[in-house]
Amino acid sequence: MSKIERFLAKPVKVTIGGEEVEIKPFTVEDLPVIMKLGSDNKEESAQATKEVIMKVMKQIDPEATEKQLSEVSIEYLTDIMDVIAKVNNLPVDEARAGLIQQLKKNELTKSQR
Repeated sequence: MSKIERFLAKPVKVTIGGEEVEIKPFTVEDLPVIMKLGSDNKEESAQATKEVIMKVMKQIDPEATEKQLSEVSIEYLTDIMDVIAKVNNLPVDEARAGLIQQLKKNELTKSQR
């Protein structure tokens, strides 16, 4: 085993929506999108959030299509973002938590129409 191997991202078992799955922590390759997560620009931050969610969902199901990934229900956003933060030792800031809650409210309102 080389010295660098102990620093490589290894899959972690987590539960999302009641289902146990394995996801890998982000790596140096993901730094550009991770840096955008905390952006004051809401559009940039939302796009980065979408990218990390889609990356995680693709890890869960590598055969999922782009269409399927884009149709993941926001019902699972809180679980997904919490898992991403936990696996990567990232903070889930209050603003992001508030955004997730607002998106969930909007989705519930749409479904009740």
